[in-house]
Amino acid sequence: MSGRLFLVFLASIYSSAYALDLNLQDRLRLPAQHYGHVKRTAFLSIERMGERLLTVGERGVIAYSDDQGASWQQAQVPVSTLITSLDAVSATEAWAVGHSGSILYSADAGASWQLQFDGQQANALLLAHAQSKVATLKTALAEADETEQEDIQFSLEDAEFALANTQFDLELGPANPFLDVLFLNEQQGYAVGAYGLFVKTVDGGATWQTVAHLLENFDRYHLNVISRLSDDTLIIAGEAGTLFASYDRGETWETLYGPYQGSFFGMQANGADDAALLYGLKGNVFKTRDGGQSWEPIEVDVETSLTASAMSASGRLVIVGLSGVILLSDDKGEHFSKVKTEGFEGFNGVEFVTNSQLVLVSDEGIQLLSIN
Repeated sequence: MSGRLFLVFLASIYSSAYALDLNLQDRLRLPAQHYGHVKRTAFLSIERMGERLLTVGERGVIAYSDDQGASWQQAQVPVSTLITSLDAVSATEAWAVGHSGSILYSADAGASWQLQFDGQQANALLLAHAQSKVATLKTALAEADETEQEDIQFSLEDAEFALANTQFDLELGPANPFLDVLFLNEQQGYAVGAYGLFVKTVDGGATWQTVAHLLENFDRYHLNVISRLSDDTLIIAGEAGTLFASYDRGETWETLYGPYQGSFFGMQANGADDAALLYGLKGNVFKTRDGGQSWEPIEVDVETSLTASAMSASGRLVIVGLSGVILLSDDKGEHFSKVKTEGFEGFNGVEFVTNSQLVLVSDEGIQLLSIN
C-alpha cells in the first residue's frame, strides 16, 4: 500500500487506536528528526517551487532540492507529524498540511517552517460552529408556527448529532489529518481532510475558519484533494465518489454527480479552462471539459490505484500509482501509454524535472527516471 493510499486508510482508524496509543500533542511540539540520508525517507507529495523542488513525508520531514533532484537538503520543521501535501504559491511562500490537523507555512522557499494551525484549534472551531447552529435552530423552533416546526425539528436533530460528534473529537484530541491544501494567492487558501475537515484563510494563515458547512457532506466523507481548474473554478474530491465544485473561488459550493462511486485521490488541470483529469481507485481516470458538470472515462491499461500526477512546461501529462505504474500522455490526457518500470514500487508523488525526466517519491524515498 502506497503512502498516499495508506494515509487515507489511516484516517479512518486514526481517531481510535492510534490516537489512544500516542500523545498527539507531543507530535505537534516535537521537531522533525534530521536524517543523514533524507532521500531514503518515505515521502507522500512533491511540488515545484520556481527552480526548487519540495517534498513532504513521514515524521515531519520536508526536503528541498536546487539541482533538479540530484541532491536534497532537509528543512527545519517544528512538528513530527506525517506531512501529507503541500502547495507553493510563489517562489518563496508555501503551505503544507498533515496529521494532527497541522498546517505549516514557509516564507523562505521551504528551508524552514512554522506551525500556523493544529487539530486542537480545528476541533474548537467545529465545536463553536456546531453549538451556534444548535442554538440558532432551538430559537427558530420556539418561534416557528406549526407548519414549520417539523422541518426545523429534523434539522435540529441533525445539528445535535453533529454537535455530539464534535464534542467527541474535542475529547479525543488533534486526531484527524488534513490531506490536501490549495492557496489561490498569498492570502486566500483552503485545506481539506478526513471526516469532512474543510477550513479557509483569507489572511495568509494568520487565522482560519471552518467552512465545512458549505458542503453537503452529511456522512463526513474524507476529502482527499482540492484542485483549481481555472481562476474561479475549484473542485474537491474524496471517498465514495464525493465531488464538490465552486465557480466563485470557494464562496459557494455545489454537489456534483460523480462518474464513479469509489474514492478519488487526485486531479490534474490540463492547461485549458475548466478542463481536468480526475483519478483514483482501480485505475479509474475521468476527464471533464466543463468544470465537473460532465465527465467522460479515459481508457488506461491498468487496474491499480492512481495516486498523483504532474504536467510539464510543454504540456506532457503523467499519472503515477501503485505497482510501479507510470502513465504518460502527449495529447492533454486524451490517451495514455505505460512507461516501463522495474519492480512494483508504489509511487506517491511525481514532478517533471525536464520534459524527459521525472522525479518520483515513494515509501522508499526519492528517485529520478528518464522517459522517452
